[in-house]
Amino acid sequence: MDNAIDAFIFHLRVQRGLSDNTIAAYSRTLSRLTAFLEKGKGRVSPTDVDREAIERFLKAVLDRGLSLRSLAAMVVAIRQFFRWARETEAIGKDPTEELEIPRFTRRLPGVLSESEVDALLKAPPAHTPVGLRDRAILELLYGSGLRISEALGLEMRDVNLVQGFVLARGKGDKERVVPVSEPCIEAVRLYLEEARPALLAKQRSRGKVTRDSLFVTARGSGLTRQGFYRNLRNYGITANLARRVSPHKLRHSFATHLVDHGADLRSVQEMLGHADISTTEIYTHVTSKRLRKVYEKAHPRA
Repeated sequence: MDNAIDAFIFHLRVQRGLSDNTIAAYSRTLSRLTAFLEKGKGRVSPTDVDREAIERFLKAVLDRGLSLRSLAAMVVAIRQFFRWARETEAIGKDPTEELEIPRFTRRLPGVLSESEVDALLKAPPAHTPVGLRDRAILELLYGSGLRISEALGLEMRDVNLVQGFVLARGKGDKERVVPVSEPCIEAVRLYLEEARPALLAKQRSRGKVTRDSLFVTARGSGLTRQGFYRNLRNYGITANLARRVSPHKLRHSFATHLVDHGADLRSVQEMLGHADISTTEIYTHVTSKRLRKVYEKAHPRA
């Protein structure tokens, strides 16, 4: 199995261009499957595996307390591996051909209200380079729905303030053009004109200069997730938000507010960079849930 798995992982990385996190998850699942199949039996090959063996493995991990969500992810990885093995003629029949993905209840994402977002965007201090930088990042997270990794991964060449868009690199290094709002354009422009030069000046005094990264620190490097997370927690406190804030919650808020105001799902899907529109459809459920609460609170016969 090990040689086949190595070839499959190479296929995922080189030919399909999947992200490192996805590849690592697939590798962990297939390693667990291999260990289960070889326990007490010695080495096995993909041709030795049948559907019954896979179902025994899935039952075993489920009995150990694995959630249905995680089990579904494992089934996807196993199905992809054996489908690839069948396509490359490493096996004659795919044992996962009729293997179903377990159903699970998808958690609705937490979102901020529009007033909470407004308070959060005003939280970074406007008189410091770090405050101006972080305000620009928050505007990109909420105004364009970028993932935090996409926002912090932006380079100077990826931003076009004249035409109002950024070039984001999402999962699997897939690129997409995302529009930015006027407040976001203004926040990024202010950061570029006032804050970034000040941060770079500190870097020069220390002998380091970051030339390409859009968002920089005074230590001669691009801003990391951990560094921004610390600041974001403080901004949530400054904005008097009762709920904990995360970059992804701003992305969820971006999508939910778009749908609330009439945006079509296909457009939201494209802006978020979702490969499958079923992932985007969760935001219609969020909106429906909120509408139900309003109805039950306001209608006299609810």
